[in-house]
Amino acid sequence: MSTSPLCFDPYVIHNLIGNRILDVGCGYGKWGFLIKKYLDHPYVVGIDAFEPHTHSARQLNVYDELLSASAIALPFADKSFDSAVACEIIEHLPREHGPLLIQELRRVCRSCFVVSTPNFDCLRDGHMTLDGFNPHEAHKYIYSYDNFRSLGFTQIIGLGNMQLPKYRLGVAASSLGLFFPSRSAYLMGFWFGDGKKRLVYAV
Repeated sequence: MSTSPLCFDPYVIHNLIGNRILDVGCGYGKWGFLIKKYLDHPYVVGIDAFEPHTHSARQLNVYDELLSASAIALPFADKSFDSAVACEIIEHLPREHGPLLIQELRRVCRSCFVVSTPNFDCLRDGHMTLDGFNPHEAHKYIYSYDNFRSLGFTQIIGLGNMQLPKYRLGVAASSLGLFFPSRSAYLMGFWFGDGKKRLVYAV
């Protein structure tokens, strides 16, 4: 809810559309900071289910609005945002709530949203964070490529190490994850409101 691998950054930031952006599970404010730095005059709203995170993020003066709210019941009107980021969020929800997150993102976004999740066994309980014990840090469900794809993304890429027998070989082949997402450590799904596939880019 608070962090994500650095390899995500260009694929998220450079593929957002518009300048009114929702950051779901804003955590320590990473995406808010990057959006403010690299997008042209964005208006960024952050939400997090863990209220201490929103208190900490408020001190950064990055977000235009901050709320403590549930990702499956977003407190916004339909089509309130151009785009949304929900990286490393869906695995924190029970399996039955994953489709509700996607449904809510579709409802509040006009143009696009980006969702990412681990593609390896990493179930865990809640744990301590810089803002205290966060029960929402628990990983409750791990998505395979097939059930992640079933959520209705326009397209999916893979990022991180390839799932190969030898670690070094997996690192060396990591760029192939863009084309073989089912073998990658992380899945990243893009939804575009116009339904058109795009060449997602990192520069």
